[in-house]
Amino acid sequence: MSLKRLFTLLALCFALALPGLALAQSARPFAVLPFKVSSDKFQYLSKGAQAPVSNRLTWLGYFEPVSNDKIAIVGNKIPTGPAEAQSMMVSLGVEYLVVGQLDFSDGDKQVNVQLKIYDPKGKTWTQSSQVPLEGLLPALERLSTAAKTEVFKRPGDDAKTAERKEAKAEAAAKMPVPQNADFVIGDTGEAPVGNAGGPVMNPQFRYEGGAETPGRWQSQSLRFPSVGMVVGDFVGDKKNRAIIAETNTLHAYEFFQNTLKPIGDIKLGMRIKILRVSLLDLDHDGKEEIIASGLDDPEGNATPRTFIFRFNNGKFEEFMPPQKLYLSVVRTPPTYMPTLIGQKKGNHGPFDEYGASEMYYQNGSLQPVRRINLPVGGNLFNIAYLPDGNSFKLVMLNEYNYMKVFSSDLDPQFSQEEGYNSSNNYIIIDERLPGMDGGTRDSGVEDFYYVPIRMIPVSFEANGKYELLANKDISVAAQIFKKFRRFSQGEVHSLFWDGVGMSLAWKTRRIKGTVVDLGLADLKNNGHQQLIVCVNSYTGAVGTSQEKTVIVTYDLNASK
Repeated sequence: MSLKRLFTLLALCFALALPGLALAQSARPFAVLPFKVSSDKFQYLSKGAQAPVSNRLTWLGYFEPVSNDKIAIVGNKIPTGPAEAQSMMVSLGVEYLVVGQLDFSDGDKQVNVQLKIYDPKGKTWTQSSQVPLEGLLPALERLSTAAKTEVFKRPGDDAKTAERKEAKAEAAAKMPVPQNADFVIGDTGEAPVGNAGGPVMNPQFRYEGGAETPGRWQSQSLRFPSVGMVVGDFVGDKKNRAIIAETNTLHAYEFFQNTLKPIGDIKLGMRIKILRVSLLDLDHDGKEEIIASGLDDPEGNATPRTFIFRFNNGKFEEFMPPQKLYLSVVRTPPTYMPTLIGQKKGNHGPFDEYGASEMYYQNGSLQPVRRINLPVGGNLFNIAYLPDGNSFKLVMLNEYNYMKVFSSDLDPQFSQEEGYNSSNNYIIIDERLPGMDGGTRDSGVEDFYYVPIRMIPVSFEANGKYELLANKDISVAAQIFKKFRRFSQGEVHSLFWDGVGMSLAWKTRRIKGTVVDLGLADLKNNGHQQLIVCVNSYTGAVGTSQEKTVIVTYDLNASK
């Protein structure tokens, strides 16, 4: 090849690379200030509302937020007008400044949510929404979505494209359930859709999808059995990754080239048994901490032990010393934002009989801030709050994993005898008298409490009715033996409160294997949430061969 041709080829490659370089450098910075909150009771929402708005507005490669450390430069100052906002934007080095305000009224039962965005041209975008307290989070998501559409306009979108997107969004909002060929619609009266995209021959026919069904993805087999899974941003780069828990080991993965790529792991010790893994940003730095709650000496005195880590440079680092109590993350009323719940070991059972408490991280330690009233048999692992108008229902799974529903005053309202969310993860109940609980147990008389997998309350529409995602236990043996725990298959059900009981909205098709955890997040980082199911392979009732873990995802907006 001549020198002239080589130079021409290099020049052509450089010219082709320029648009990619320009795109990589075109991310425009914005800052979301801590919200101004009128109620002393809800001052913690100042940063609590800031985080979801920042996450919702983030568009990697186009619009990205600055760090909380940089926002701290301006303190709690709120601009009074465009001129002051422009000055703060220069100080922060951003092109857009987002200001939020929460004005409470009617005895803190109503809240006016206002979002204001100052742009580099001196223009101001403002939108507000008056909602009941329990509608705060959906209102924040709705306003953030409107801002991303009207202010952070996607590069290259013309008017017709925007119009088509708006029409598509309106059509999707009218759908009673997420569209996915792997979902079977339940009591809604809607006819199911076949794999070819059209209606099936008969609404009563059930069409089973294959592994390549559009909208469904399955990971490679991981060479260990899992006990839990959680998905979120624990790296702090606005991308979601997965933590998968083995009995005493945490594994971190990221979605890469259609597979799960391992990025780190940590062993907690042979005496540790993990019961639940959660994520929550305890120190409000934009990076979620990893919370692994379990037992120390599970076959002996079985004391609670929770490990809390941060993830830095591919390594798990201790965020704070292990805590001698159970911890889990639950969406609690009235705001239904993720909240850290703690519960101690009980005197006559695995959990403190006086209930659980909301926990708050401050000055390097966790402090209880509010006692949570639970029904008899309730604990931090077996409950979920389901918003219901201006109130809520508390859903609990009893020792047989039967679903029970209580009012906000803990009045029982519904009970069913079908198993949901069963697991093989147990706590040995020590029924010996205090002072006589040393030495070895008589295994013939010991009892077990099986920790259920998490239930997920969700609303698929901005102002829609809330549904509860749970796994239906499917086993012939389970119908005979109430505490049978090895399942060859399962189904994820979406249940809703119909005023009388829990009814089926839709369900997935049969999932082969034992479901060990559920999640709802954007694991693929493509801007759309997926239903995420963690499954252990079923090796028979005796379980003579090694179980493996598989992650299955279902797109919640897959086209028909």
